[in-house]
Amino acid sequence: MAMNGPLLEVKGLGVAYPAAAAPAAVKDVSFSLNPGSVLGVIGESGSGKTSLALALMGLLDTASARIAGEARFEGRNLLGLSEREMCRIRGSGMAMIFQDPVASLDPAMRILDQVAETLRLHRGLGRKQARSLAAGELGKVGIEPELLAAAPYAHQLSGGQCQRAMIAAALACGPRLLIADEPTSSLDVTLQAQVIVLLRERCRQDDIAMIFISHDLPLVSTIAGEVMVMYRGEAVEYGACGQVLTNPSHEFTAEMIAAVADGPERGGATVAPA
Repeated sequence: MAMNGPLLEVKGLGVAYPAAAAPAAVKDVSFSLNPGSVLGVIGESGSGKTSLALALMGLLDTASARIAGEARFEGRNLLGLSEREMCRIRGSGMAMIFQDPVASLDPAMRILDQVAETLRLHRGLGRKQARSLAAGELGKVGIEPELLAAAPYAHQLSGGQCQRAMIAAALACGPRLLIADEPTSSLDVTLQAQVIVLLRERCRQDDIAMIFISHDLPLVSTIAGEVMVMYRGEAVEYGACGQVLTNPSHEFTAEMIAAVADGPERGGATVAPA
């Protein structure tokens, strides 16, 4: 669907957990994301990155989390939608890849059926058609039918293969926005590079916008056109990736850059720049 404005526009987003008796997890965060573009969100653990992602996906328990602000996806404020309305958007409009692929997959359900279930739920397909399309999606991420026949369950696959399966499930229904929350943190450096290349190619091929969340600055610089740096719940830097990395305005960003000695080379594995 062609759009003249931003695909996602976030204004003054805040997330707080009153029962935790702690400062707000996300404080007055604003940014926009155009169709097909990639925003890298960087910050240390506890900076609010995951709370931001879960709020956008409507996955926070409103009984324990207080959410403020606006998050307009294709013009609709996600924060004002019911769970039923959000279910219609998840999958075909927005999708998310979580940090731990093994924990995110059902150990008692075949991988093929898990991807097929996504298609049945969000696109209303029959079992046979859904399984056929799911096999195609898994093939696009390098999980061939021969592998699924020999190792049909998540516990039989490697961490990298499980993450590829999660990517297939997330992209199966053709979302226009993908949120990837630390999608490579549980992988070794070689597999990290493979997953980054896969995500980058699929997003370019299908014109999918992506929010790529990480604490790894060199990794983000290989995939994102823009970057937002979060520190203690606040967005302290936001702009073109090259500009932020070469001319940081916040002390925390400068410290992150100074801590990176080898640029995008990571223990022998290199990811080509975006």
